[in-house]
Amino acid sequence: QKDADLFMERLEEAMQLGKPHYSPQVRNLFPDIFQAIVRQRTIEAVYHSQGRNKTEKRCIDPYHILPREHRLYIVGFCHKHQEFRIFRLSRFQNVKVLNQVYEKRPFDLQKYMEGTWSIERGNEQIRFVVRFSANVARYVLEEEMFLMPKFSQEPDGSVLMEVTVNNSNEFLRWLYTYSHDAEIIEPEEFRQLMRRKLEQWLEMYQCSPQGRE
Repeated sequence: QKDADLFMERLEEAMQLGKPHYSPQVRNLFPDIFQAIVRQRTIEAVYHSQGRNKTEKRCIDPYHILPREHRLYIVGFCHKHQEFRIFRLSRFQNVKVLNQVYEKRPFDLQKYMEGTWSIERGNEQIRFVVRFSANVARYVLEEEMFLMPKFSQEPDGSVLMEVTVNNSNEFLRWLYTYSHDAEIIEPEEFRQLMRRKLEQWLEMYQCSPQGRE
């Protein structure tokens, strides 16, 4: 027990995590959640749902820790909703590990996250073809992705990426980080969507902030 306590103490020191500016000052909750996963214990948590802008107490059976885009997420069974859900670690405001050992339900993480670009699951099936310029091709090819896109090298050094996702929002946000070095080839509707967004940005920057009503 002494060795286990020392390990959790060292883990808390080693895992230095960020949090949103609006979060209350709370201790590092990662070691408690990690311990609950290893020991297969239910946690009683105070959690803030950003979508509903509501903070409430929940009981969760934590199964997995997912690192995504510089954040940590917990996949677990929510007692309140009686289904598996994804919880962002930084939105936990308090965690208590209960003595209650939960019985593991059949759960396939790979199937649960199938077609998900990062963390937001969806019900669509959208096939994207994107051209990345030679300037960024090597960086795109070394991206640590959670899906397995198909890449093909072009004679001019650019690369074509083909991938099917179940939610377009996260994928588009990722594309924005490559700016003009990423061009949507297909689908046409998303190509036009990107064009409208660029027109909105151009309009915004064509006038001074003081002149905007």
